[in-house]
Amino acid sequence: MPPSNTATKPCSACGKEATKACTGCRRVAYCNISCQKSNWKEHKKVCFPLGATCTRCCEVITESNIDQCIVPHPVHLSVDQGGTMGYGGNTWMFSCEACGEHYKKSSSEYNVAAAPITGGPKFCYSGPHTIKPLPESDQRRISSDILVINSGPNCQSEIDNIPNIMPDVRVLTIRNTTGYDESIQPTLNLSLPKLKTLKLIDVCFSKVNLNEEMTPSIEVLFMQNIPDECDVTVKLPKLKDFSMHYYSPDDGGWVHDMLATATKLERFESYKFRVYTSELRFASNDLRYIRLHRAECLESLSIYAPKLEYLNLQACYGMQGHLSILETHPNFTRPPGNPSSFVVDVTNACISTSILHTLQNNPRITYEGYESDDDYY
Repeated sequence: MPPSNTATKPCSACGKEATKACTGCRRVAYCNISCQKSNWKEHKKVCFPLGATCTRCCEVITESNIDQCIVPHPVHLSVDQGGTMGYGGNTWMFSCEACGEHYKKSSSEYNVAAAPITGGPKFCYSGPHTIKPLPESDQRRISSDILVINSGPNCQSEIDNIPNIMPDVRVLTIRNTTGYDESIQPTLNLSLPKLKTLKLIDVCFSKVNLNEEMTPSIEVLFMQNIPDECDVTVKLPKLKDFSMHYYSPDDGGWVHDMLATATKLERFESYKFRVYTSELRFASNDLRYIRLHRAECLESLSIYAPKLEYLNLQACYGMQGHLSILETHPNFTRPPGNPSSFVVDVTNACISTSILHTLQNNPRITYEGYESDDDYY
């Protein structure tokens, strides 16, 4: 900003007596235009008027907080990296996908939400404010359309109230932070048309209903420790990223419906996803990553994915059926060009001779983790 004719401070560039204050913020001053220009590269980062709202932390900028833009690690972007629990206390390790750092929380009480950060950076961002629009890729921010509900006695009423307090919620996390409580069994059956990311973590849901009419915009879905007997419906045409950890239902029919509906799926990630089904069928022109680590009940796979890069079958002990890699599909027009090559990890898997034959003879496949025929069939 060009300097004005009023100044009571020394020149921010050379320290001499200043004659003009910056008209953008009036917090710094300069003795001439040359000094102002030489300092602009640094000053422009913090050149804004008091009373403006920071686009990163959403706080009104004042003299008292001018250098105190602070953003906590976003819950929905904090990935659980394990921890320890015992009489000596509890620790939880996380990696933050927003800032790329790792941090640790510790407490004598089993409450991850209330536990302080005791290792790694305490904040996702700490530094100067900004009033400029942030690039979409920069998730180090506080947003008014992100909601976290910690499970407790009022969990159901808090869920039911979402359309009233945040009808345009974009990111929703419902989690248990004090230990799995089977006495709290909420349902999720709401119209949330703007919801794009949903994470359900360690909550004993009795019903989860996600479909094109009520939640049409969901692209990312993460579920962990959903009860095996939970009534689940997932039919989301825009779904791109699905994760499921620790799930062993007697009837996993909804999984077939989900895969059939999710024609834009890019990533499927699971751990101990023990669905009692003879075959899972994947079909998407956009699918690049499939992880089925310890899907012990799975026997066969059918995959149409011309862009597939990685298939993980680690510790799939029941793979005694077939692995079908389809080059065409009646519901899709294959994109131009040759289909991609991809890696298959069969470490500690028990695979049939049919699957071994596919691994050895399909020109798209490079496989790893295989030791000897005796170990696999």
